[in-house]
This record gives sequence, structure tokens and C-alpha cells, in this order.
Amino acid sequence: MMISAISSFLKKWVTPRSLQYQLLSRCLLILSGLLILIGAFQYVFMSHFLYENTTENIENQIRSVPVQSWLNADGVPAHQTDNDARKFEFTVHDSTVSFITVNGNYQTIFRAPDADPAPRLSTSTYLSVLNDVSDDKHEKHYQVVTTSNGARDIVVLIPVGPKDQHIGVVQVSMSLRDLKHVLMQQLMTFIFLGIGALIIGLFTFLPTLRRTLVPLSQMTTSVKRVDAGNMDERIVLKKAQSEIEVLASSFNSMLERLSDAFESERRSKEKMRQFVSDASHELRTPLTSIHGFVEVLLRGAANNPDQLYKALRSMLNETGRLSKLVQDLLTLARLDEERPLDLKESRLDQLIRDMEPQLHVLAGSRQVCLIANDEVRMVYDSDRMKQVVLNLFHNAVAHTDAIRGRIKISLVKETQSTEQSVSLSVMDNGTGIPPEHLAHLFERFYRIDTDRSRKHGGAGLGLAISQSIVERHGGSITCESEVGQGTTFTIRLPIRKAPKTR
Repeated sequence: MMISAISSFLKKWVTPRSLQYQLLSRCLLILSGLLILIGAFQYVFMSHFLYENTTENIENQIRSVPVQSWLNADGVPAHQTDNDARKFEFTVHDSTVSFITVNGNYQTIFRAPDADPAPRLSTSTYLSVLNDVSDDKHEKHYQVVTTSNGARDIVVLIPVGPKDQHIGVVQVSMSLRDLKHVLMQQLMTFIFLGIGALIIGLFTFLPTLRRTLVPLSQMTTSVKRVDAGNMDERIVLKKAQSEIEVLASSFNSMLERLSDAFESERRSKEKMRQFVSDASHELRTPLTSIHGFVEVLLRGAANNPDQLYKALRSMLNETGRLSKLVQDLLTLARLDEERPLDLKESRLDQLIRDMEPQLHVLAGSRQVCLIANDEVRMVYDSDRMKQVVLNLFHNAVAHTDAIRGRIKISLVKETQSTEQSVSLSVMDNGTGIPPEHLAHLFERFYRIDTDRSRKHGGAGLGLAISQSIVERHGGSITCESEVGQGTTFTIRLPIRKAPKTR
């Protein structure tokens, strides 16, 4: 159990999954690296400082001894006596003082009781110190050497005598034990301070990071609610960091698009369900009629010429209605797929005039008035535009009196600011449309008078097809009507020209 807890703790800190613990561990890792780097530099600089300071201290003490004290009357290095020894009792402990003449004679003058034997350096080293005539007082001659017993000593070399006539070199060697002890004390002090800084950082960074990541935690909570199915959830942050604000704004925008997409999908499914239901109903009606007439014929009506003719005639009408319904459904499906239109530049007013004979045939005894005086040249799909005009004209014929009915088609140019458009109107003096039905006229399978629509073969798709075609041309279609006075359908299309080719 204890091992599992320790393993879990180490895993949490070595490979944390939480963002705040990742940031905390990385901050502490960077802080540890900086402390180690600072400690290494401090150790190197401190070592150099102690060596330089010790060398300078020894050099100052050596130079405080008169030059004559190093030689006797015969010019031979003085031998150590009790009085002379007191001259070389330096404040630096464990030191050994030696004198090297210009002839290379080496003699130990003073040695502390616990001092190591003085190491002898190469002759070239002593000669280089004797030949040094520079005025640089900051240049110090010292080396760190390993003695015969394996200890490490610092050896300081000081030339004695006038600058251009040195009489010898004084060598002072001392153990580095005291200096190493000081360095280790400094290093241990720094290590304990660094560990303390890491502990303080641990307990300081964690609440700071938690407070910093509060907006991100709020976003996480909101995302969980969205994942639970609440698409109306939005992220509202106060005093958040700019990056998190951008993230929250992007997430809210994504939620808006998702909500719109889901709502659009819901509406599409509802429309599709209604469409399939209405289409099934419309298809079932003529099929039921045909099925009924076939049963009548099978029961013996086929032997009666009058009944046979009526049955076949009714079946022909129903198959005609069925064929038109299937064609309208196919047209709507193609429009919904947004297949490209066959756009060509031609005169729309000429298209309306060319349709005049066909419109008179469809109108029967009804009066037809066609006004297309303005020359309108634009880009459009001529077959689709004919279909729109015929749908609106069929609708006007179906709702006007066969004798007193009047249908007027007008085509005029309109100018709004810098854009030109064309207005195509189909007006009749029929029964009119009640106000409550106007908002639903362009819905698929919507019919005001079911019996009258079925009598004329309509399935409630003509206006929906017309609206889809007009919108594909970048225009709009509206309806104005008054019960008992008539109805006016108005189409507005922007006048677009075909691009010029070189």
C-alpha cells in the first residue's frame, strides 16, 4: 500500500496529466536548473576569489619583510633561528616558506608544525618569475599542485629585490584544506537556501497557478455541460487572459454554428418527414383511384362500353396527375441539389411575348393583358423562367372565373440606387386569398382549397418550385391579395449581364 502511494505520487509529479501540475513541475525544474547553474558559477568564482585573496595576503606579508632579512652578510640565504622564525610566522596557517636564489639554490626557511613538505617546482617556473619585470601589481604567480602524500596545496611565488635585479624567489606553500572547508560551507549554505527556495516555490506557485487557471477551469466546466447535451451553454469569463478570451470566443462561435447546424438539421428532418408524408398522401390518392377503376373493370364494367370509357378516362386523368406530381417532385429535388442553371444572356421581354399564344390557349375565354414595353436584356435560364410564368399563370387561371376572369402580366424595369432590377407581375381578379394563408403559400404541398386544387390537378408544389427558381436567380417573389378582389404575384430579379470575353 505504501509502495503504491509512493509510486502514484512520483508518477503525479514526474509525468503529471493535470495542466497546473505540469506547469508547476516545469517551473520548479527551471528554477532548479537556474539554482544549479548559479551554484556552479558561485563555486568557481568563490574559488577564484579565495585563491586570489590568499595569494594577495601572502604576497603582502612577504613584501613587508626587508630584503636584507633574506640574505646574511655573505650574501647567503639566512638560516632559520628562533628570532628569524618569528619574522615568518604568517597569519596563514599550515604554511611553508622557501627561498630560491638566482643560482637555483633551494632552501626551506620556515615550516609550520602541521604543514606539508614544500613542493619543488620546475626550474623554468622559477626563472619565469625571476625574469618578470612587469609593473602589473595585479598579476599574481600561484599554482595549485598535488604533494607527494596526495594533498593539494597552493604555491605562491614572489620575486624579491629590485624590479630589474631580483635576488631570488620566495615560495610560500600552504594546504587547501581550510579554503576547501570554506568553499564547502558556502556550497552547503547555498544548497540549503536552494532547497528552501524550491519548497517555498512549491507552496507559492501552486495556489498562484490555480488562481491563474481559474478561467480555464470555468471553460472546462462549461464544456462538460455542453457535452452533457446543453447546447445553449455559453462561456462567460471575467478578467481572463487574452489567449483564453480568444479561445472562449472561438468556442462560443463554434457552439453558435453547431446550434445553427443542429437546428437546421432538425428543421430539414421535419420538412423531409412532412414532405415524405405529403408526397405519400398525394401519390396514394391517384393510385387508389386507378386501383378502384381497375377493380370496377374486373367486375364486369369492361363489357359495358360507356362504363369502360369513363373508367379509362378517369384513369388517364389520374395518371396525368401522377405524372405531373412525379415531375414536380423531380424538379424540386434537382433544385434542392443546387444543380447549375443554364444561364444565358437574352431578352426577357421577348420571352414573355413569345409565350403569349400559349397563354391565350391556357386562359380560354378569360381576358389576357400582356405589358412588356421595356427592353430587358439579362442573364437567366429561359426554360426555368418559362416554368415560373406558367406556374403563376396556371394558378391565376385556376382561381378566376372562366368567362369574366382577367389576367394581366406586366414586365417593367426598376432602378434602386445604383442597381437595376426587373419586376414581373401576374395579376388576376379571382377569388383572392385569405390573410391567414398568405404566409404559407410557398410551402410545399400547401393548398388553400383542397377540392378545387385536386380538380385542377394541383398538388401544392407550383409556388414552391417558382420560389426556388426565382431565388436561384438571386431574386424574390411576393404575393398580395384581397378576398373577392384578386391576387398579384410579383417577381423581382436583378439585371445581370454576361461577362465580357476578349
